[in-house]
Amino acid sequence: MSKIFVTGATGLIGTKLTKRLLEEGHDVAGFTTSENGKHKLESANVKAYVGDILKYDTIESAIADFQPEIIINQITDLKNVDMAANSKVRVEGSKNLIDAAQKYNVKKVIAQSIGFMYEAGEGLATEETPLDLESSGDRKVTVDGVIGLEEETSRMDEYVVLRFGWLYGPGTWYGKDGMIYNQFVDGNVTLSDGVTSFVHLDDAVETSIQALNFDNGIYNVTDDEPVKGSDFAEWYKQQLNVDPEINIQPAQPFERGITNDKFKAQGGKLIYSTWKDGMNPIK
Repeated sequence: MSKIFVTGATGLIGTKLTKRLLEEGHDVAGFTTSENGKHKLESANVKAYVGDILKYDTIESAIADFQPEIIINQITDLKNVDMAANSKVRVEGSKNLIDAAQKYNVKKVIAQSIGFMYEAGEGLATEETPLDLESSGDRKVTVDGVIGLEEETSRMDEYVVLRFGWLYGPGTWYGKDGMIYNQFVDGNVTLSDGVTSFVHLDDAVETSIQALNFDNGIYNVTDDEPVKGSDFAEWYKQQLNVDPEINIQPAQPFERGITNDKFKAQGGKLIYSTWKDGMNPIK
Protein backbone atom coordinates (compact mmCIF):
# COMPACT_ATOMS: atom_id res chain seq x y z
CA MET A 1 0.00 0.00 0.00
CA SER A 2 1.22 3.48 -0.89
CA LYS A 3 0.17 7.05 -0.17
CA ILE A 4 -0.84 8.36 -3.58
CA PHE A 5 -1.74 11.95 -4.49
CA VAL A 6 -3.77 12.40 -7.69
CA THR A 7 -4.02 15.73 -9.51
CA GLY A 8 -6.94 16.22 -11.87
CA ALA A 9 -8.75 13.87 -9.49
CA THR A 10 -12.25 14.77 -10.68
CA GLY A 11 -11.53 14.57 -14.42
CA LEU A 12 -12.51 11.72 -16.73
CA ILE A 13 -9.48 9.61 -15.81
CA GLY A 14 -9.00 10.96 -12.28
CA THR A 15 -12.50 10.07 -11.06
CA LYS A 16 -12.11 6.42 -12.05
CA LEU A 17 -8.46 6.30 -11.02
CA THR A 18 -9.01 7.44 -7.42
CA LYS A 19 -11.75 4.80 -7.04
CA ARG A 20 -9.52 2.04 -8.44
CA LEU A 21 -6.56 3.04 -6.25
CA LEU A 22 -8.80 2.78 -3.18
CA GLU A 23 -9.94 -0.66 -4.33
CA GLU A 24 -6.27 -1.66 -4.63
CA GLY A 25 -5.79 -0.71 -0.97
CA HIS A 26 -3.86 2.55 -1.35
CA ASP A 27 -4.22 5.65 0.80
CA VAL A 28 -5.48 8.21 -1.74
CA ALA A 29 -5.79 12.00 -1.84
CA GLY A 30 -7.12 14.08 -4.72
CA PHE A 31 -6.41 17.65 -5.83
CA THR A 32 -9.32 19.57 -7.34
CA THR A 33 -10.09 23.16 -8.30
CA SER A 34 -13.54 23.48 -6.71
CA GLU A 35 -15.63 22.87 -3.61
CA ASN A 36 -17.91 20.80 -5.81
CA GLY A 37 -14.95 18.61 -6.74
CA LYS A 38 -13.99 18.35 -3.07
CA HIS A 39 -17.48 17.13 -2.21
CA LYS A 40 -17.33 14.60 -5.05
CA LEU A 41 -14.01 13.21 -3.78
CA GLU A 42 -15.04 13.10 -0.14
CA SER A 43 -18.24 11.28 -1.09
CA ALA A 44 -15.99 8.62 -2.65
CA ASN A 45 -13.87 8.42 0.55
CA VAL A 46 -10.93 10.23 -1.03
CA LYS A 47 -9.10 12.88 1.02
CA ALA A 48 -9.62 16.11 -0.90
CA TYR A 49 -7.54 19.26 -1.36
CA VAL A 50 -8.84 22.32 -3.20
CA GLY A 51 -6.35 24.45 -5.10
CA ASP A 52 -4.94 25.64 -8.40
CA ILE A 53 -1.86 23.92 -9.77
CA LEU A 54 -0.81 27.26 -11.29
CA LYS A 55 -0.55 28.69 -7.75
CA TYR A 56 2.45 27.06 -6.10
CA ASP A 57 1.37 27.69 -2.50
CA THR A 58 -1.87 25.71 -2.98
CA ILE A 59 -0.18 22.60 -4.37
CA GLU A 60 2.70 22.87 -1.88
CA SER A 61 0.39 23.03 1.15
CA ALA A 62 -1.57 19.99 -0.07
CA ILE A 63 1.57 17.90 -0.57
CA ALA A 64 3.06 19.13 2.72
CA ASP A 65 -0.09 18.00 4.53
CA PHE A 66 -0.63 14.64 2.82
CA GLN A 67 3.06 13.66 2.44
CA PRO A 68 2.53 11.27 -0.50
CA GLU A 69 5.04 8.68 -1.66
CA ILE A 70 3.71 8.83 -5.23
CA ILE A 71 1.99 11.51 -7.33
CA ILE A 72 -0.11 10.66 -10.38
CA ASN A 73 -0.52 13.80 -12.48
CA GLN A 74 -3.74 13.75 -14.53
CA ILE A 75 -4.20 17.50 -14.51
CA THR A 76 -4.83 18.31 -18.20
CA ASP A 77 -8.39 18.98 -19.20
CA LEU A 78 -9.16 16.57 -22.04
CA LYS A 79 -12.37 18.40 -22.87
CA ASN A 80 -10.71 21.80 -23.06
CA VAL A 81 -10.02 22.90 -26.64
CA ASP A 82 -8.07 25.97 -25.46
CA MET A 83 -4.58 24.76 -26.39
CA ALA A 84 -2.78 27.67 -24.75
CA ALA A 85 -4.55 27.16 -21.41
CA ASN A 86 -3.81 23.44 -21.53
CA SER A 87 -0.15 24.02 -22.32
CA LYS A 88 0.20 26.55 -19.51
CA VAL A 89 -1.15 23.95 -17.10
CA ARG A 90 1.19 21.31 -18.52
CA VAL A 91 4.30 23.47 -18.24
CA GLU A 92 3.81 25.77 -15.24
CA GLY A 93 1.58 23.37 -13.36
CA SER A 94 4.07 20.53 -13.75
CA LYS A 95 6.92 22.76 -12.57
CA ASN A 96 4.99 23.67 -9.42
CA LEU A 97 4.10 20.04 -8.84
CA ILE A 98 7.66 18.75 -9.24
CA ASP A 99 9.09 21.57 -7.11
CA ALA A 100 6.73 20.58 -4.28
CA ALA A 101 7.33 16.86 -4.86
CA GLN A 102 11.08 17.31 -4.50
CA LYS A 103 10.71 19.54 -1.45
CA TYR A 104 8.67 16.89 0.37
CA ASN A 105 10.65 13.84 -0.79
CA VAL A 106 8.00 12.29 -3.01
CA LYS A 107 9.46 9.06 -4.36
CA LYS A 108 7.86 8.80 -7.82
CA VAL A 109 5.72 10.82 -10.26
CA ILE A 110 3.57 9.33 -13.01
CA ALA A 111 2.30 11.87 -15.56
CA GLN A 112 -0.34 11.81 -18.28
CA SER A 113 0.90 13.01 -21.66
CA ILE A 114 -0.30 12.55 -25.25
CA GLY A 115 0.90 10.29 -28.05
CA PHE A 116 -0.08 12.28 -31.13
CA MET A 117 2.55 15.03 -31.14
CA TYR A 118 5.28 13.16 -33.03
CA GLU A 119 6.97 14.58 -36.12
CA ALA A 120 5.75 13.74 -39.62
CA GLY A 121 6.99 10.48 -41.11
CA GLU A 122 6.16 7.05 -42.43
CA GLY A 123 4.81 4.27 -40.25
CA LEU A 124 3.88 4.20 -36.58
CA ALA A 125 5.81 6.46 -34.21
CA THR A 126 7.81 4.96 -31.34
CA GLU A 127 8.96 6.67 -28.16
CA GLU A 128 12.28 7.33 -29.93
CA THR A 129 10.55 9.32 -32.68
CA PRO A 130 11.19 13.05 -32.15
CA LEU A 131 8.28 15.28 -31.23
CA ASP A 132 6.97 17.62 -33.92
CA LEU A 133 9.34 20.55 -33.40
CA GLU A 134 8.57 21.89 -36.90
CA SER A 135 4.88 22.36 -36.07
CA SER A 136 3.07 25.69 -36.04
CA GLY A 137 -0.10 27.28 -34.66
CA ASP A 138 -2.16 25.34 -32.12
CA ARG A 139 -0.12 22.20 -32.72
CA LYS A 140 3.12 23.97 -31.80
CA VAL A 141 1.49 25.30 -28.62
CA THR A 142 0.50 21.75 -27.68
CA VAL A 143 3.92 20.28 -28.58
CA ASP A 144 5.59 22.91 -26.39
CA GLY A 145 3.23 21.96 -23.56
CA VAL A 146 4.10 18.28 -23.89
CA ILE A 147 7.84 19.05 -23.90
CA GLY A 148 7.46 21.19 -20.76
CA LEU A 149 5.39 18.57 -18.94
CA GLU A 150 7.79 15.75 -19.78
CA GLU A 151 10.96 17.71 -18.99
CA GLU A 152 9.60 18.80 -15.62
CA THR A 153 8.47 15.26 -14.78
CA SER A 154 11.87 13.81 -15.69
CA ARG A 155 13.51 15.94 -12.98
CA MET A 156 12.36 13.24 -10.55
CA ASP A 157 14.70 10.35 -9.75
CA GLU A 158 11.77 8.02 -10.40
CA TYR A 159 9.24 8.97 -13.05
CA VAL A 160 6.97 7.54 -15.73
CA VAL A 161 5.37 9.50 -18.58
CA LEU A 162 2.36 7.87 -20.26
CA ARG A 163 1.73 9.16 -23.77
CA PHE A 164 -1.88 8.18 -24.32
CA GLY A 165 -3.42 7.66 -27.74
CA TRP A 166 -6.81 9.24 -28.51
CA LEU A 167 -9.06 8.54 -25.57
CA TYR A 168 -12.49 7.06 -26.16
CA GLY A 169 -15.27 5.82 -23.92
CA PRO A 170 -18.06 7.47 -21.93
CA GLY A 171 -17.60 11.24 -21.62
CA THR A 172 -15.13 11.54 -24.54
CA TRP A 173 -15.68 12.82 -28.11
CA TYR A 174 -16.44 9.27 -29.23
CA GLY A 175 -18.90 8.40 -26.44
CA LYS A 176 -22.65 9.02 -26.41
CA ASP A 177 -23.38 12.73 -26.96
CA GLY A 178 -19.69 13.46 -27.57
CA MET A 179 -18.51 15.71 -30.40
CA ILE A 180 -17.77 12.93 -32.93
CA TYR A 181 -20.86 10.94 -31.91
CA ASN A 182 -23.04 14.00 -32.46
CA GLN A 183 -21.58 14.64 -35.92
CA PHE A 184 -22.62 11.14 -36.99
CA VAL A 185 -26.07 11.42 -35.44
CA ASP A 186 -26.66 14.91 -36.87
CA GLY A 187 -25.74 13.66 -40.35
CA ASN A 188 -22.64 15.70 -41.20
CA VAL A 189 -19.20 14.28 -40.45
CA THR A 190 -15.76 15.74 -41.17
CA LEU A 191 -12.76 13.53 -40.35
CA SER A 192 -9.15 13.33 -41.45
CA ASP A 193 -7.98 10.17 -43.21
CA GLY A 194 -4.92 10.16 -40.95
CA VAL A 195 -4.11 7.16 -38.76
CA THR A 196 -5.45 7.28 -35.20
CA SER A 197 -4.24 5.14 -32.31
CA PHE A 198 -6.95 4.79 -29.69
CA VAL A 199 -6.97 3.91 -25.99
CA HIS A 200 -10.05 3.28 -23.86
CA LEU A 201 -10.60 5.45 -20.81
CA ASP A 202 -10.55 2.33 -18.61
CA ASP A 203 -7.18 1.31 -20.07
CA ALA A 204 -5.80 4.78 -19.34
CA VAL A 205 -6.91 4.27 -15.72
CA GLU A 206 -5.48 0.76 -15.39
CA THR A 207 -2.23 1.74 -17.09
CA SER A 208 -1.77 4.56 -14.60
CA ILE A 209 -1.89 1.91 -11.86
CA GLN A 210 0.38 -0.52 -13.73
CA ALA A 211 2.88 2.34 -14.10
CA LEU A 212 3.50 2.25 -10.34
CA ASN A 213 5.80 -0.67 -11.20
CA PHE A 214 7.21 0.55 -14.53
CA ASP A 215 10.86 1.46 -15.04
CA ASN A 216 11.72 5.12 -15.55
CA GLY A 217 10.83 6.50 -18.94
CA ILE A 218 8.25 7.43 -21.54
CA TYR A 219 5.66 4.93 -22.77
CA ASN A 220 3.15 5.11 -25.62
CA VAL A 221 -0.15 3.71 -24.37
CA THR A 222 -2.52 2.66 -27.13
CA ASP A 223 -4.38 -0.36 -28.42
CA ASP A 224 -3.18 -2.79 -31.11
CA GLU A 225 -5.27 -1.50 -34.01
CA PRO A 226 -4.33 1.88 -35.52
CA VAL A 227 -7.02 2.93 -38.00
CA LYS A 228 -7.41 5.34 -40.91
CA GLY A 229 -10.16 7.93 -40.60
CA SER A 230 -12.15 6.61 -43.59
CA ASP A 231 -12.14 3.05 -42.22
CA PHE A 232 -13.15 4.26 -38.77
CA ALA A 233 -16.02 6.34 -40.18
CA GLU A 234 -17.48 3.36 -42.05
CA TRP A 235 -17.34 1.15 -38.95
CA TYR A 236 -18.67 3.82 -36.57
CA LYS A 237 -21.68 4.74 -38.73
CA GLN A 238 -22.67 1.08 -38.93
CA GLN A 239 -22.32 0.80 -35.17
CA LEU A 240 -24.73 3.73 -34.75
CA ASN A 241 -26.93 2.54 -37.62
CA VAL A 242 -26.85 5.98 -39.26
CA ASP A 243 -25.91 7.15 -42.76
CA PRO A 244 -24.41 10.65 -42.48
CA GLU A 245 -22.69 12.65 -45.18
CA ILE A 246 -19.01 11.89 -44.56
CA ASN A 247 -16.33 14.36 -45.64
CA ILE A 248 -12.87 12.78 -45.39
CA GLN A 249 -10.00 15.30 -45.42
CA PRO A 250 -6.51 14.32 -46.66
CA ALA A 251 -4.25 12.99 -43.90
CA GLN A 252 -1.66 15.30 -42.37
CA PRO A 253 1.86 13.79 -42.52
CA PHE A 254 2.07 13.70 -38.70
CA GLU A 255 -1.17 11.68 -38.38
CA ARG A 256 0.70 8.39 -38.32
CA GLY A 257 -0.39 6.45 -35.21
CA ILE A 258 1.89 5.02 -32.51
CA THR A 259 3.24 1.65 -31.39
CA ASN A 260 2.73 0.14 -27.93
CA ASP A 261 5.67 -2.29 -28.12
CA LYS A 262 7.66 -0.69 -25.29
CA PHE A 263 4.58 -0.61 -23.04
CA LYS A 264 3.97 -4.31 -23.66
CA ALA A 265 7.64 -5.19 -23.13
CA GLN A 266 7.33 -3.56 -19.69
CA GLY A 267 4.43 -5.90 -18.89
CA GLY A 268 1.67 -3.44 -19.75
CA LYS A 269 -1.71 -5.07 -20.32
CA LEU A 270 -4.85 -3.78 -22.03
CA ILE A 271 -8.51 -4.52 -21.36
CA TYR A 272 -9.39 -3.58 -24.96
CA SER A 273 -6.77 -4.56 -27.52
CA THR A 274 -8.93 -2.96 -30.23
CA TRP A 275 -11.29 0.03 -30.21
CA LYS A 276 -13.83 -2.17 -32.00
CA ASP A 277 -14.34 -4.05 -28.73
CA GLY A 278 -14.20 -0.95 -26.55
CA MET A 279 -16.78 0.89 -28.68
CA ASN A 280 -19.19 -2.04 -28.88
CA PRO A 281 -21.67 -0.81 -27.83
CA ILE A 282 -21.04 2.94 -27.86
CA LYS A 283 -21.72 4.40 -24.40
